[in-house]
Amino acid sequence: MTGSPVKDEIQQRHLGLPPRLLSTSLLGWDGIAEAAAGLRLVPGGPLVDLACGRGGYGLEIAARIGARLIGVDFSAEAVRQAREQARRLGATAGFGIGDLAATGLGAGSADAVLCVDAIQFAPQPDAPTARSGGS
Repeated sequence: MTGSPVKDEIQQRHLGLPPRLLSTSLLGWDGIAEAAAGLRLVPGGPLVDLACGRGGYGLEIAARIGARLIGVDFSAEAVRQAREQARRLGATAGFGIGDLAATGLGAGSADAVLCVDAIQFAPQPDAPTARSGGS
């Protein structure tokens, strides 16, 4: 998560993202607008960004909507960078360490949840077992 300024600049340019948005994904500017509209959040509503990385997408979407952002990531370094980015942007947001299955948040903590390019890391539910037929 230390990042590479050159890599970040190239990725942001090709995705049409502004330099302030620290991307850790391949979601472009139009995709961010689509996600923000799809969340149907009201201003001030809590938005949880799971696997938030450096906070880029959650901070942008929360700013567009006026939502209250809560970011969760397993990486202490990513959370540190997200907090620093929120401070640079003057955004009010909370970030904590957790994972997709153990966020540390209570029930009803969010009106909407954002998870960009990380849902594949969630624990898989136990597969149903086939019932064996009797003879």
